[in-house]
This record gives sequence, structure tokens and C-alpha cells, in this order.
Amino acid sequence: MVSVESSTYPVTLYDGDDANGVSNIVAMLLAQNFENFPDRVKFARKTAQPIAIVSTDTDSACTIIFGDSDAVVYNDIVGTPVVTVIATVDQILDVSQLKMKAGGLLPVGFFTGRGFKVLGSILSHKLVVKGLLTHTVTALRTIALVSVVES
Repeated sequence: MVSVESSTYPVTLYDGDDANGVSNIVAMLLAQNFENFPDRVKFARKTAQPIAIVSTDTDSACTIIFGDSDAVVYNDIVGTPVVTVIATVDQILDVSQLKMKAGGLLPVGFFTGRGFKVLGSILSHKLVVKGLLTHTVTALRTIALVSVVES
């Protein structure tokens, strides 16, 4: 296992040097956010179920499991994620640029040009968020946790 440095809430790549590209991107985004926005750690700790992100253009996936003391990013799908985001790497990076307030519960970033583009991709099923309706809070928190924009 390899840890991506964050003094507030470590993010570990379970597969270490063998971590795939999407695992590396997600771990980097999370670690950067926990370092820059330490208040997001409390939302991570409240996210008890696994979350998966699948990259359609690289045919790779990762699963994030948030614990009390750290987050672990696994290659592929591990366990039974309650939210699964299926998108291209560019769409994942677009989502990471959305501004979210109140721990993701106020998705203000969806009301911007980039946000409308993301919503259009969701409505046209080019970007799929499984669990969006059944686990809405977890889905919105996921966006807030990978967002590099100050909330």
C-alpha cells in the first residue's frame, strides 16, 4: 500500500505502485482536498459505504472506502458500492470542478456552464451515477469530496 500524503486524513492506494490511473487520480484529488479543505474530512467520515468510479475511456475502476482515520482507494470494484459513477476521465475532472456547499447538500456548481454540461451528460446517460436517487446524499457528498473548488 502507498499513502498519498495528507496530514489531516491520509488517503492510501491499496494496490500501491500497481494502482491504476483512475485510482491514482481519485486518490490525488482526495488527498489534495483533505489537505486544502480539512473540513471535508467530517463528510468523508460520514460516508460509510463504498463508492466506485469507473472510467469508460480507460476501462479501469476504483472503489473508495472512507474510514474514521483514513480513506483507502482500491483498484476495480470492491464490495458493494452504493454509488457508482461511470464516466470518462474528462467527465470525472469536470465533476471535480463543481462547487458544492454544505458538504455537497447544496450543489451550486450545477448551475454554471460546466455544471449544465455535467447535468446534460447525466440526462443523456453519457455520465451515469448509479445510486443517485436511492443514495442521493452519498452521491452529492462524493462530488463534494472530489471537488477541488472551495465550498
